[in-house]
Amino acid sequence: MTTPITKDFRDGLASAYRAARSHLRYLLTDLTPEQAATEPTPESRTILYYLTHIANSELYWLAASGRKVIFYAKEVPLDIAIDLLDEVQHRVLRELKECSDEELVFQQPTEDVKPSLGWIVSRITLHTLYHSGEIIYTRYAVGGADLPSEEAEESWSRMMNAMMHLVFMAQH
Repeated sequence: MTTPITKDFRDGLASAYRAARSHLRYLLTDLTPEQAATEPTPESRTILYYLTHIANSELYWLAASGRKVIFYAKEVPLDIAIDLLDEVQHRVLRELKECSDEELVFQQPTEDVKPSLGWIVSRITLHTLYHSGEIIYTRYAVGGADLPSEEAEESWSRMMNAMMHLVFMAQH
């Protein structure tokens, strides 16, 4: 079944993506550059790794849809990683705003078919949510300060509600 594309659906994609990014930014609250660059164990990854991985993954999927992109270094200082995430977020939201309705229909990539932007934004939003769990674990493992609990619930709820709204719209 193909979901008719409405302004609400386009806005829902943007809202879910923004909420996931807002939650990611919240997880970086009061994190020091040293903590972001520290591996909790020799087998684990740094928060900086996850941040640049998220940005590069989003660019990878934009490139897979035929858009031109420039990839970033694997790990950069925290302030630059945040700037990169902001640049990529701006790009994704611009692409989402300017694309045709046909590009928002969920088209999973196959060997012969490029992914649609609707599928990409949904996937990269879920990808950010997935790595948010690893980031919070790493944050505490390297001695990061506790996050304000009342803001944690609000940040998480806003992100999950946006995703649930998107799922609901995709089914109707």
